[in-house]
Amino acid sequence: MIFELSVALKYLLPRKRSVSTALISAMSILVISLVVWLVLVFLSVTAGIENSWLKKLTSLHAPIRISPTDRYYQSYYYQIDTLSAQSNYTPKTIGEKRETLISDPYTPDQDPEIPLSWPKADRLLNGQLTDPVKIAFERLSALKKNHPDLKFQDYEIGGALLRLTLQDTHTSLSQMSFLLTIDDQNPHLGSLLLPPDTTSVPHATVTNGTVELPVLPTETPILIAKNYRDGGARIGDRGTLSFISAQGAFSSEQRLPVRVVGFYDPGIMSIGNKCILVPSSITRLIHASTQTFSPDGTPTNGIFVWTDHFKQAKEIQKAIEDEFEDAHIATYWKVSTYEDFEFSKDLMLQFKSDRTLFLLIACIILVVACSNIISLLVLLVNDKKKEIAILQSMGATFRSIAAIFGTCGIAMGAISCFLGSIAAIFTLHHIDSLVSLLSTLQGRAAFNPAFFGQSLPNQLSFEALLFVLIVTPLLCLAAGIIPAIKASRIRPATTLRSE
Repeated sequence: MIFELSVALKYLLPRKRSVSTALISAMSILVISLVVWLVLVFLSVTAGIENSWLKKLTSLHAPIRISPTDRYYQSYYYQIDTLSAQSNYTPKTIGEKRETLISDPYTPDQDPEIPLSWPKADRLLNGQLTDPVKIAFERLSALKKNHPDLKFQDYEIGGALLRLTLQDTHTSLSQMSFLLTIDDQNPHLGSLLLPPDTTSVPHATVTNGTVELPVLPTETPILIAKNYRDGGARIGDRGTLSFISAQGAFSSEQRLPVRVVGFYDPGIMSIGNKCILVPSSITRLIHASTQTFSPDGTPTNGIFVWTDHFKQAKEIQKAIEDEFEDAHIATYWKVSTYEDFEFSKDLMLQFKSDRTLFLLIACIILVVACSNIISLLVLLVNDKKKEIAILQSMGATFRSIAAIFGTCGIAMGAISCFLGSIAAIFTLHHIDSLVSLLSTLQGRAAFNPAFFGQSLPNQLSFEALLFVLIVTPLLCLAAGIIPAIKASRIRPATTLRSE
């Protein structure tokens, strides 16, 4: 093998008598290097954008969601609140179920008789009512022993009409909005909040990225999406949240005074621009007055579960399902990850399709670039016919000849990978300058900040680098097979006689 390597090295080094071969070799390496550079930069930027979008998506909406099933809503445990005076004859949210001290609020002496058509109560061996909410939170707490970074909290979604009075223009802004509870346990909420500007708000202070205002006792502090700020809203603006409250056979409009205390980045989801973050007391009040449903099927009540790394979602999902199965409450809950959320499922499928398409295009470009090696090595075979014939007459086998030209191909691929990777790292390090140049040439922003952020990702993707380092040498090796076959067909006697 050492002999084949030495011959391949001799063929690769440029010589004065082989200027044309040296030029073709340099051009082949240059072309492959440019393709490697392009593939690395493109795949790294697209992977970075995808990770950025997923990070934003799983910051506001946790990467794991536990939602009640039909079995939960049809169970005695949930429906008994509508017959109980202690529950004010109103079904309770998951948060209220967790906080209550009594799992079964029904009192036979005071409350109406339970209909025979109702489902039977699911009770423990000691006769107590099975409490799937408290058990679920107990099991989640137990999981923290193996996953210390795990955080969880119940959430509620409501709906109301926001009417906001803009202090700068003294005009009103109205929009039907979703209400999502502010999750105190959300470890990523701070990263979503925009830097506050309190210069126009007297007596305002900033604590941990949120604004503290002299809010009246009757006012509710709210966080709204950044597109409201683009529309003229400012910190300190006052307004109301209006919703319909059903009271017997009549309905009336209820208005809750609110005040804006900050803005947050909802990411790329269109529904996020209509989402207002409010205290849980607001969503519970609306839930008690009227039932809210989501048009896309998103559960309006459930449990959010966060981890430090959203890519661990599948592993955590399986662990939660196992815990619930062991506690015999699996039928009450559905555990899903961000890949299955109603509002992001199509986006996840598009990400996977785009990733497959990008890899396919990258493979095609690399195949075309590496095909240049075939031309070089065929030229090299024609130039080295005499030497190949002598090697064959000395006993060189087809495997030895193939090893020589295969080594040439792999060496050229390795050199190209090295040069292309260095160029890609340099380009990614100065990606902002490149984007500024493109924007100047176009006369407008080359990349929309609403989708791509204020700057493009500049980290080299490990997956892209691994893909290039494996595929490129293999393609170069395959490109060396054709010249090797041509070289093996050389007849030593005929070739040496002609020379």
